[in-house]
Formats: sequence, structure tokens, C-alpha cells
Amino acid sequence: MDVGQQDAPEQQQDCEMDDMEANKDVGRKMVYNTNSVLQKIANLYAERLMSDVTLVVGTNRYPAHRIILCASSDVFHVMLMNATWREFGDTVVTLQEEEKCHGVFPQFLRYMYVGQMTISVDTVVYILKLADKYNIRDLVQLCVDYMKEHLIKAAAKGCFVEWLHHSLLICPERKELITLLENYLKWNLEHVVAHPGWHELSPGIMQWLLQQNDIAIRSEYRLYELVESWFWFQKSRIENRDDLREREREILLNSIISTVLVHIRFPMMRLIEMANVLVSPSLCDLKEFIVARVADGMNFHSERFDVIAATRQTEYGEQQFTPRLYTCDMWSLGITVNFFDNMEKYSSFPSVFFSPRNFIDSDDECDGWDVEFFPLGVRYKPAQLIGVYSATSSRDIPESIIRTVRLRVTCQASLRCERRYMIGVLISGMMNDQEYVHTCHVRMAYFSSDQRVVNIDNLIPFEDLQHSPYRYLVGERQDTIKIQVVIVPLNAFSNLFTPQLE
Repeated sequence: MDVGQQDAPEQQQDCEMDDMEANKDVGRKMVYNTNSVLQKIANLYAERLMSDVTLVVGTNRYPAHRIILCASSDVFHVMLMNATWREFGDTVVTLQEEEKCHGVFPQFLRYMYVGQMTISVDTVVYILKLADKYNIRDLVQLCVDYMKEHLIKAAAKGCFVEWLHHSLLICPERKELITLLENYLKWNLEHVVAHPGWHELSPGIMQWLLQQNDIAIRSEYRLYELVESWFWFQKSRIENRDDLREREREILLNSIISTVLVHIRFPMMRLIEMANVLVSPSLCDLKEFIVARVADGMNFHSERFDVIAATRQTEYGEQQFTPRLYTCDMWSLGITVNFFDNMEKYSSFPSVFFSPRNFIDSDDECDGWDVEFFPLGVRYKPAQLIGVYSATSSRDIPESIIRTVRLRVTCQASLRCERRYMIGVLISGMMNDQEYVHTCHVRMAYFSSDQRVVNIDNLIPFEDLQHSPYRYLVGERQDTIKIQVVIVPLNAFSNLFTPQLE
């Protein structure tokens, strides 16, 4: 993808008209030859004419011009023009760059001359590194904008983890980009792990990920399978490091177990799933850890509340009894709305589904849910209340229209006591011609005999869906809205606090 300065003929034409208007009485005219001047500057780079400094990167030498470098970069300006710096006055300057930055340095240098370059999912983070190091802010922004629009391609090429690692190191202040990468990892984890490179997730990021409640995953057992695979990759990498002694390898592995694997929530697994863990190959290397964690899960299913309360007080116990956004049929419902262009205003799409009342296997009770989706606003028709003040009195209620994208969740049963649930709504979108989870809304809801209905509004910005809906439309003809509703019960030991990624 080519990024950078683009010709603006319309803007130039407007300037010419303004100048002609201003100068028509005095016979003067402003003339423009911007492209020719830019081409001459580009020729300085292409033909290495009149260079006054040589940049050495790795084994390569690049003739350059101080005036161009200093005009483009505050860092080069200080380095080359400040007498207190070692490079001041040198005709040959050696730059210490990461090896993978060597390959993109010619493009990076050329950008300072012509304002254009070609970037790809493979090269963008290294160009971003150079742009950030030399404080070329416009190029940093171009790289960030490119990354925000190509997340799915990065995952498909195995570059997503590299993007996330480098973004946290290079530009942690770019909160919008960091949040976008974090959310993509949480809500599209299955897509990330379907391609190579995901095992490279650092222990720090994996630790953060496993502490999140809003991971969209089929089940806790599925998450365990992924983490188990990641652990074996990390273990092999540590064991093959020649720079470590045996004791140092052991310390590193124990650190991963005690800070990362401990965040798998075994109590949220079914009994049959925990049984599968006990017969997995990992038991040989992780026997002490697995047996202890499965015991926590068994205590939860046995409703040993005193033991559960004690476990929750441990360093990593407070989130063990909190579910995530489990997308299997047991806990979720998919709603697909086709032919969006032909949809009438205030249309609603009702569905019904049933979910277990809690995570304890021995409890066979289910909750019934009426779920109604309003993608184009909610309309309350005119009505009349009779007998408001007396048996013969009445009161007219006018029509009411609420401009919102709403999900209405109704508990079918009249509960004897108040119960807490976590409701998640995953909203699909399109990027790079592929479907993915674009947005996720999470709500803690209370239901009781007096409170059986919960409305979740503004799932999608209403005006966006009216005027530019295509980022939220999926399908072959991109005319379908697709959401997935997850309803999981919370218990007395659940904790909804999650830490930030640092």
C-alpha cells in the first residue's frame, strides 16, 4: 500500500482561482509547479547528487543531505547540527538499528525526500520503529492508520503478535491503536490462533489475556487447550536456550506456571472437561499444578462454600469463579438479520433460548430468555392508561420513538430472589473482506421478580447505522447484521474487575 503525500489538483485549482481573483486588477498571476519541484528533490535522493553526509546502517551506506534530514526529523536536526553531539560535523554517521529495520531503511530515507512509501503488514512495524525513533510524526501516524485498517491481514500472515508487542514498546501512548489490538485479540482469539505466530505471545501478554473476563471463547476448556499448546512452545524454547543453566530454565518454567497458567479458571469447566485435563499429556510435567487447580474446580461443583471462600482469598483466586464470554450453544445465541437495506424502521427480531442456571453440573435447572433485537430504533405506539387516578379516569400517552440500537433481554421466570448475570453482545463487522467481531458490549444485569427486563442501548451508534452502516454489515452482499448474545450467571464469588495491559 502506498502512503504519503498525494497530489491535490482541486485544492491547487481553488488556490489559483483565489489568486487570480486577488490579482486580476494588477495583472499578476500566481503560478504553481509543485510536482516538478518535488521531483527535483526526489532526484537528489535517486541520483545521490551533492550529498554531504553518509548514513551507515549495517553493511550499507546511504548518501544523504543534512538539510533534508534536519527538516524531516527533530532527532537528525539535533544529531547533525548540535555541536555537543558526537555526530556533529561528521560526514559519515553510523546508525545503530535493529537488524529487521535494515531492510526498510532505504524506503524510510526516501520518504523524507518524496513523502511517499510502500508499506505492508510485514514491514509496517519496522518503519514505525524508525519513524518513532527519529520523531517523524507524520510517518508514525500513517503507520498507525495502516495498522488499524489491516488487523485481519496481519493475523492471517502471522504478524499480529509482532504488531502487538512492538506497539506496546514503541508507542504506548497511542491508546486507540493499543485498545484496538487488545480487543481484537480478546474477541477474535480463535482467528488469531488459526494462523502461525500466535505462540510468540509473551508471558506478560498471555498473563494479561487470561485475567480478562470478556474473552470470547467457546469454553474455558477450549481456552485451556490453547494455553496448554502455548505453554509447550514456551517450554521448548526455554529448554533450547544454550545461555541458560538448568536451574535458570526451571525458574523460568515455574514462573510461567505461577503467573500465567494460574489464571485458567478450572471451576468454570464442566466435570467431564476437568476429567479430560487429568488425563492430558501435560499431567506429567504439571501434575502438582493441575491436581491443585482441578481440586478447586471440584470444590466449586461440590458447593463447598467455606473452601471456595478460602480459595478466593488467595493471590490468584479472586477471578477463578468468574465466567467469561463463552460462545458455545449452551451460553449464547446468534441473531442474524438479513436484507438490511430493505428493513423497515423500528423492526424487531425476537428469539428465545435457554441456558443453565449456574455452572454446577449437578444442577439441571435452566433459565429461559426472550431476546429481542431492535436495529433501527424503538417505537412505542400511542396508548391510553385507564384508571390511573380513579376507576373512570384515563390518560393519553403519546407516541414515543427512541433512536437507538437496542437489545432487550427478558427473563421468562419470576425469580424468587435477585440473581446476577453477565450479558455480552458481540457485534460482527467486516475488515479486509473478512468477518470478525468488531465490537463487544458487556453488562452486569440484575434480575428478580420485580426486574425481569434489561435493555442494552447504543449497541451500534445509531447515526452510523443510518448513514454509513457498512462497517457493521457482513455476508456475501454485505447486507446482514450479525450479533451473538452471551448470558452467563454470576455467583457470590465472582469478581468483575480486570487489570489493564502495561
